[in-house]
Amino acid sequence: MSECVDDNEKFSTVISDISSKIPAEGMTLEDLLDITGGRGLFMSCMILTAPFLFPVDIPGSSIPFGSTIFLISNGIIFKRPVLIPKRVMGHKISKKDMQSILNGISRVLKPLEKRLLAPRFCSLTNGRRMEVINGVAVAFGGVLLVTPILAPLGDFFPAYGILFVSLGNLENDGYLVLLGYSALIGTAIYYILIFTVTILVIVNIISYLGHL
Repeated sequence: MSECVDDNEKFSTVISDISSKIPAEGMTLEDLLDITGGRGLFMSCMILTAPFLFPVDIPGSSIPFGSTIFLISNGIIFKRPVLIPKRVMGHKISKKDMQSILNGISRVLKPLEKRLLAPRFCSLTNGRRMEVINGVAVAFGGVLLVTPILAPLGDFFPAYGILFVSLGNLENDGYLVLLGYSALIGTAIYYILIFTVTILVIVNIISYLGHL
């Protein structure tokens, strides 16, 4: 069994450190990646889920945020610099908005850290192979976020899947990673059911109109 390592640095502490480093003029995504350092890619994916962690999210944000998560996760999978267009990397987020994003993440993380997070089942978090697998899971979550389907809480579920996989990988918690996998697979099934029902309704309407 893989050995679990606890570096005693909780993510909420890292969040506070990032928040303290936000300059008055705000920061770009490139600045954020620089601040988060070696653990920055999974961490950045987590931060980008913030607008979707509550049932009401920011309208129209799923495509740009989901696309960025997908591109960042490709950096994890292929272990190469993140290939994000300069226009996106240079997009500035105001200090107020960035602090709101970080505060939203903190509200979700603090209960998890107190009641759930622990180094365990680390075969799902240790080593390059699991880093790639978890990167693929996060990329899949990014694809789900940008999928153009009208479904209640359609962005809520994949966002938590991305959050759990990323946080579990960072905190060596394989159980949380499994919970993230379940959320992503459940979302995919949910989308398929919504799509199937929609198609059946359309077919029945067309059939009904054809008999008039």
